[in-house]
Order: sequence, then C-alpha cells, then structure tokens
Amino acid sequence: MFGRDKASETNLYSAAIPTIAVRANVATTRAPAAIAHELTVRLHDGRALGYAEFGDRAGTPVFYFHGTPGSRLEATLLADAASRQHIRLIAVDRPGFGLSDFLPKRRFSDWPGDLLELADALRIDRFGIVGLSGGGPHAAACALKLGDRMTAAAIVSGAGPPEAIVSEKGMVRRLISRFVMRFAPATTRISLWFAEQGLRHLPAWAITRFPDPKVLGRSAVRKAFQRDVVEGFRHGVRGAVAEYHLFARNWEFRLEEIDADVHVWHGEKDRVVPVAVGRYVAGAIPNAGATFVSDAGHLMIVDIADDVFAELRQQGG
Repeated sequence: MFGRDKASETNLYSAAIPTIAVRANVATTRAPAAIAHELTVRLHDGRALGYAEFGDRAGTPVFYFHGTPGSRLEATLLADAASRQHIRLIAVDRPGFGLSDFLPKRRFSDWPGDLLELADALRIDRFGIVGLSGGGPHAAACALKLGDRMTAAAIVSGAGPPEAIVSEKGMVRRLISRFVMRFAPATTRISLWFAEQGLRHLPAWAITRFPDPKVLGRSAVRKAFQRDVVEGFRHGVRGAVAEYHLFARNWEFRLEEIDADVHVWHGEKDRVVPVAVGRYVAGAIPNAGATFVSDAGHLMIVDIADDVFAELRQQGG
C-alpha cells in the first residue's frame, strides 16, 4: 500500500482552529438541488439528530459527515453535484452541532449507531458514506462497524489518529497541541468562542481563506461555509470542543481493523490536515484506494464532488 510520508509536514493537531464563521441565515442557504434543510429524528435515548437532504430524492443514498466545526449545511455546496450524479445526499449533524443534541462522553464508535437509527427511520437499507475533515474518523468508524449496510466510504481531507506522526519537525508542536486539546479543554473552548464571536459580525470579504485559499477565494463558497460553521455553533461550542478532544485521544479502534471499501481523497496543498496524514490513513486501511490531488487544498471536495459521488454510485449500484 502507501508508505508513510516523512516530509516536513504536521498533522491536524498542529493546525490552527478553523475560524470561518458568521451569523447563520438558513433561509438564504437554499440551493436548486436541495430537498429539505431542517429535519430531525428522535433517537432511542431521546436525543434529536438533525439532517438535511440534497440532490436526487430517488438516487443512490449517501450520508455526508461534515467537518469540524460544521453542520449539515456544508452539503449545500455539493447539492448540484449530487443531483448530476443521481445521489440522494443526506447530511447529518453530529451530536452538539446544528440541530443535534449534545452527547456527553461520546466516542467515535457511538456514531455508527446514531447513523443506523437515522437510516432505519428513512427506510434506507444500504448506503454510501462521505466524511470530510473531522467527519473522516467518523466515516472510518462506520466502515468498521456497519458491515453490509455500508456499500463504500469516501474519506476526504480526513483527520488521522494521534499516532499519525508525519515528521520529526512537527512532532513537538503536535504533542503540545494534543496536550492542550486533551487536558486543557477550557483553552480550546475559549479559542473557539472567540473565533465564533469575533467573526460572526465580519463582512464576507474579511473571513480568513487560510483553510483553502483556492476554494474560499470564491465569494459564494465562502458565504456558504460561513453559514455552515455558525449553524454548527447553534448549541454553542461544546460540540466542537468535545470533538477536538476526541481527535487528541487515542482512538478506540484501529484503522487496520477495517474490512470495507474505503477510498481516501486528499489534496497535496492541504494546510489543515497535511497530505502525509492522508497517506498514513490510506496505508493503514487494508486495500484502501487513494487519490492525491496535486493542486488541491483542504476543501477540495467542492471541486471533486462529482468524482467522489460517481464512484460511490458505482459501488452502491
């Protein structure tokens, strides 16, 4: 499979906390291929799980897992591609984000159960999965746990486990960042709160393009991601704090245990989760496919959605 890149790169844990947020306005987030934006199901433990549907209602079902922080509205940018590729795209808010209730002490392995309850409620037997960035580990957990219910998974710009050390140069910075996220959650909480409050009132042109200058240089895309991230903060920042804590801890499963069809997509210019992490993930998952795009950054899914969906449709056919 793929070797572990020793280039001088760091991984997700040494990246700055994303700061692309302004006030959400769900009413203006409508896309031509959208079906519904504010939907919920009630889970067996009483929690609400929020989701939105996009694309072709009669198409191949694919569940979409947003980045961190983020929400179901992230899939607004993929709606037209889903329609073109005949995909029924169901974007789900993870616990503590958007419309979904917070789940204390949750683990990655809790997520497949939530997803199955939603799939059963929607009477969907088999489905594909896409996980972007922080959604990547959740896609990996589903690939391990869901068996034949999942046809295939795509991990795009996905975060890696703490052991995905990609360079000696970045190791000290990564360890410091991991320590802060794991043992000083108040620091992470304060940073996220300031990021949300500070950028909430900024005009669109002032929002940082750091995560992906190429994609966020487009005004319409930048505005959509702004709405997405602030919708993710609907319940405050504790969902994001809890998730960063998950990233920093040792995962309760190993990528090597996955026996499912998984394809890793990663941009070689990713500033948030360097491509070496993608290579590590692709190398750790047995028989994983991988595509590394030379001129793409962290949000490359906006530009490659047709390719990702076409492959998932083929595997789900």
